Amino acid sequence: MANSIATLEKALELLQLFTLGRSELSAPQIAAKLGMPLSTAYKYLQTLQKNQFLSKNERTNKYYPGLSILKLGLFAAEKTSVMEVASAYMESLVERSLETAVLTVLDGLNVVCVDVKEAPRVLRITTTKGSTLPLYAGSPGKAVLAFKDQAFIDHVIEATGIVELNKNTITRIEGLREELALIRRQGYSESNSEYVADICSVAAPIFDYKGQAIASLSVAGSAERILGQNKENLVGMVKESARGISSDLGYVE
Repeated sequence: MANSIATLEKALELLQLFTLGRSELSAPQIAAKLGMPLSTAYKYLQTLQKNQFLSKNERTNKYYPGLSILKLGLFAAEKTSVMEVASAYMESLVERSLETAVLTVLDGLNVVCVDVKEAPRVLRITTTKGSTLPLYAGSPGKAVLAFKDQAFIDHVIEATGIVELNKNTITRIEGLREELALIRRQGYSESNSEYVADICSVAAPIFDYKGQAIASLSVAGSAERILGQNKENLVGMVKESARGISSDLGYVE
């Protein structure tokens, strides 16, 4: 039994040698990295290839992850909840930013708040889980909408209209398109009293393993705290956290 477990561990260690920057490896490279004889490495490779965990590039004589790895990866990605992945990132974001972190997910033509980690402040922004936000007003919705295809954006505009929800809501179609283009260029969105009075936020999109924008992560607070001198720092933290969540969901930028 001990030998079987050791063999399994070594096979898993072999598979973990493959990364995005190292997608193909030769048998001698694998043997050297694992500190095993070349003949032993070939035995592992033959078994893994037979079971489609590895494939061989006949032109280069190098190995790369096979169909079984792909199937398992897709299955894991489909079963991984964005809330489950995001929780630790949100806690870290609150600890570093001292602001409330909000996770919203795409739901039809809106985004829904599914998780909130409140700031450790006496004066803080309170957001209710389950609340629905528009895609065209407020940073959480705009962060998602900006990275959808043009047909979806047109459908949202036609189906929901652009209603003035607060003093800074964008109500011109061309103005909204320009805002979405800016968000795509800079990788984040911001808002100031677009949906709720005196609430400011910055948000970044979250992508799934298919490359689809499915959610957004934001921090919310007062204008002075969010859009003041600390804005650049907050934006960096939000974008970094959103990238981490996306990566854990299987997204490859």
